[in-house]
Amino acid sequence: MPEETSQSRPARLEQALACFHEARGLTDPEESPGVYGIVLHDIADTYRDAHDLKEAVEYFRQAVSYKQRADNPSDLATTMTALANTLVAMGERSEARDILEQLAAEVPKIGDTERRAAVLHNMALTYEELGRMGVEGAYADAVASCQAVLALIDGASDPGWYASVLKDMGDVYDAQDMLPQAHAAYEEAVRHTRRMESTSASLITVLIALGRTSRRLGKREGETTVSGDGAAVNGARIDAVRSQPRDASSEPPSDAPPPPDGPPPEGKASDEES
Repeated sequence: MPEETSQSRPARLEQALACFHEARGLTDPEESPGVYGIVLHDIADTYRDAHDLKEAVEYFRQAVSYKQRADNPSDLATTMTALANTLVAMGERSEARDILEQLAAEVPKIGDTERRAAVLHNMALTYEELGRMGVEGAYADAVASCQAVLALIDGASDPGWYASVLKDMGDVYDAQDMLPQAHAAYEEAVRHTRRMESTSASLITVLIALGRTSRRLGKREGETTVSGDGAAVNGARIDAVRSQPRDASSEPPSDAPPPPDGPPPEGKASDEES
């Protein structure tokens, strides 16, 4: 077990650690490995909240080792996911991917379908982050995880979650510059988002993603080319719009802040935000 560090922490976190360490001392790891693992997970979470990721990882590893001895794959998945995410935050890409691969073997053991889908969704997000860090094959694993989630949930009864997974899958495709696939995922996300009772913020986000991808696809496919004072759209010449003073109803500049719940503004044309 890792030793205590001497770094200063907020009083409430110190109190939390004291409680969890006392609880650990009162728990028999041989008789109750699952409970012991839960206490270790809480200790790890507290260190993570204190931004002491090295200590957090060590306690998460210990928690995994004890939870593996208990018969609760869902609880084990919680700790393995937390461990993988903390490793990603530390830049430990290889170990993070190893943990995700081990977790994939545990997912089929989770009896509750909704919980299994939630674990797979979290895995997809972690794989996406590894893909952004340059880990080969991580993007493909992210897409596969999203597809596995979609196979488990019902878009008719839960359009919000279904749309969220589709949006995440579109983001993964977009990060690889796979625009047709991203466009298809975003279109489906928009369709399901429109079926939600409260759609405004979510719909804005997915519409922006779809619109940006549509624009980029149009440029790639040569639908719009600008030359001189006019533009050709699908072969037809149109007059260029003369510059006018911007008013309150005009489209914001590309570097303007996005809507509160929307994605960040675009950087270069080949980048897209998650």
